[in-house]
Amino acid sequence: MQRGPKPKSDDEKAAAGTLQPCRETGQTLVLADDPPSKPEWLTPEGNEVWLDDLGRVLQNRMVDEVDSSMFATYCNLQGAIIKCWRAGEVPPASHLVECRKMAEQFGIFGVRSRMKQAPSPDKPGNPFASRGRRK
Repeated sequence: MQRGPKPKSDDEKAAAGTLQPCRETGQTLVLADDPPSKPEWLTPEGNEVWLDDLGRVLQNRMVDEVDSSMFATYCNLQGAIIKCWRAGEVPPASHLVECRKMAEQFGIFGVRSRMKQAPSPDKPGNPFASRGRRK
């Protein structure tokens, strides 16, 4: 297993404005085609989260039919956290961390969820593009 952060795909680099054609990897994001189907084993709190977050996840095109089970697991976990907060209890830290990680994977939380927007036209792409290439 390699150390360090996972490499970003070319699409993510292009969205962030850091894509360099000389370093293209050929990796692209596979965009979702079919919306996920809601399983019957969702808890009432998980169903509430499903209805709230499904629109944002579909807008980001980060979930597909094959991800239905994982998205439902995220919804149940987030629902359990909400249930704890409503009861006046503090949810376990491990639940909070895992829920944050899953939300980042689905593109509804974190830095990558904000990077999906196209760069603004008034910002230049690469300020060092006129400097030439390394040999």
